[in-house]
Amino acid sequence: MQDNEEIEQGADGNEIVNESVKDGTHLEVQSEDIKEASAVIAADRKGNRESNEESISERKDVIQSESLAFNDKRKSTEESEEKENISISDSSKDVKGVRQQAQESRPDLSYLFVNGPDKFLTATNVKMQEGNLVGFDNLAPFSKKDENGTELKPTIEDAQKAKQRLYKEFFQKSFKNLLILSGAGSSIDVGLPLMKDLWKKVKEKITEPIFIELCKKINHNTVNDFEALISRLEGVIQYGGDAEINNRKLSDYREDILKVIREETAVEEPKGDFPHVKILEKLLQRKQTSSRVKVFTLNYDLLFEKAANKMNAVIIDGFSFTSPRTFSGRFFDYDIVLREGSKVNEEDNFITRVFHLYKLHGSLNWHREKESGNIIIDDCTKTPLMVYPREGKYKDSYGQPFFEMIARFQRNLRERNDTLLICIGYSFNDNHINAAIEEAINQNPGFRMAVIDPYLVYAHNSGSEAYKSVIRSAIKSDRIMVVSERFKDFANYYPEIQTYDNELRLQPINLRNEGQ
Repeated sequence: MQDNEEIEQGADGNEIVNESVKDGTHLEVQSEDIKEASAVIAADRKGNRESNEESISERKDVIQSESLAFNDKRKSTEESEEKENISISDSSKDVKGVRQQAQESRPDLSYLFVNGPDKFLTATNVKMQEGNLVGFDNLAPFSKKDENGTELKPTIEDAQKAKQRLYKEFFQKSFKNLLILSGAGSSIDVGLPLMKDLWKKVKEKITEPIFIELCKKINHNTVNDFEALISRLEGVIQYGGDAEINNRKLSDYREDILKVIREETAVEEPKGDFPHVKILEKLLQRKQTSSRVKVFTLNYDLLFEKAANKMNAVIIDGFSFTSPRTFSGRFFDYDIVLREGSKVNEEDNFITRVFHLYKLHGSLNWHREKESGNIIIDDCTKTPLMVYPREGKYKDSYGQPFFEMIARFQRNLRERNDTLLICIGYSFNDNHINAAIEEAINQNPGFRMAVIDPYLVYAHNSGSEAYKSVIRSAIKSDRIMVVSERFKDFANYYPEIQTYDNELRLQPINLRNEGQ
């Protein structure tokens, strides 16, 4: 991780880094900071020499990199530059390199926001509760004084405002191609159970003694990991036979597990405006000349469909407009225009409040007909078409309609015309999704990405390797932004872009006379 020790020092006292990130200017590192950083590095070297001579040899390259910030005569090794993909050209960037090394040795220091080397917000000893920031020690960059000029300790409200100001600035730009990737974290705020709660439900369904015996039978010992559990169970059934436990076959227990997943992910529509409604209200204000907003979701629930119904929006989801609604990829190429007075205008008048919805892992209301093989919308189906969490899910993705959905995802990420992908509640654990994003980051210069995740503060220690790579890239490049924020708060604070077409929103009215 990068860009933190220098900030930490500033939060503690003398060095003041003002809130220049607000107007986009670069943070400046004062000479006193360089002296202080130099003293820290020197002390660190001395301690290493006294404790273990071998550690000096092992950290040779690190010490050479650190010394660049204070000795213009030394040259950085080309091998180190190539490995980190960082171009070092001035002393301020050298100090940022020192800050990176210092942060990597400070597991108590976390990012609340980062968008390149010059825009960041960090805190130490962060405490979270249900996705909310409830405590921390130091915040940087931060400087606030009372009327007597005394430095004030930052509050949680200060941290929230600083973070929201930074990401609202990022989203002020109007992107031509706007994509949303929605993971499990986007539905937790409205009732989707956490993995540990889902695991508990499965144990209750099967009963704990039998569940323990089942795990022993298939040699599964990882808690809260449905992908590994289902994969091992299916592997034993396929290659070892459908054995019995307590007079029931392994395939019966497999169906019990899948049934719990289906039932528990069927999130009911929340009362009032939930985050999906609020974010769509803002995103669908885009200019009619821009491409349609495209929502790609990994969730099975119907929250985006319910949000669209609540706000009178139209969904293009790959299904026909006739009954039964039948899937065909060609329907994604359709759009809806307004023809005034049945006359064909010279220019298409695209209606507002239309977006594309791609359900990459299936849906609770998708059903495959046995005779025809057609995929239809059936709200009462008992056998929904879904890609369940197991190792074979990547193979499942090559069948229709999933192959069509993934292909559309890849195609949109390749759009070189100013593309933004907003990842909400996605933990970067799906390799086929990660591969498409990785290609876009590496090959598409017009691609930008924003990651919204309340548990970003822990990701640099406990996140997946892919997630850690995203954070490292965000530290070095302003093309990637990551912020620790819950979906419901992000939906509230996402800016309403003034350049969008802000049509009057429909307001419900009740004209019924009471008692009649």
